[in-house]
Amino acid sequence: MNLHRHLPAFLVSAVVATAAFGQTPPPPAGPATLDPNVPKHACVKPGEVPGNLSSDLQKRAWQKEYVAYTDCLKRFIADQKALADPHLKAFNAAVDEYNEGVKKYNEAIEKARTN
Repeated sequence: MNLHRHLPAFLVSAVVATAAFGQTPPPPAGPATLDPNVPKHACVKPGEVPGNLSSDLQKRAWQKEYVAYTDCLKRFIADQKALADPHLKAFNAAVDEYNEGVKKYNEAIEKARTN
């Protein structure tokens, strides 16, 4: 049975668009794809870990720099997560709505096919 003759055009278009949507290749992953407008952390990474021949003062200074660095990264991560959360919620809501719409369209197509 030819679906084009029995279904409204918008349903056929939805099915075709859904199939095409799933075939879009994902963008390349990795830090090279980061938007240059997105802020980056300004945390200062400590130098190399002091060796065994370093003084206790040098080791304590490095440890202090390391703690400051990791604390800075944790703050940056928490701040960025707080900024991203509303967008992630909107994203997930849109995905859920899209999936529900596709499900309904597919059910309508199946119902039309069996009638």
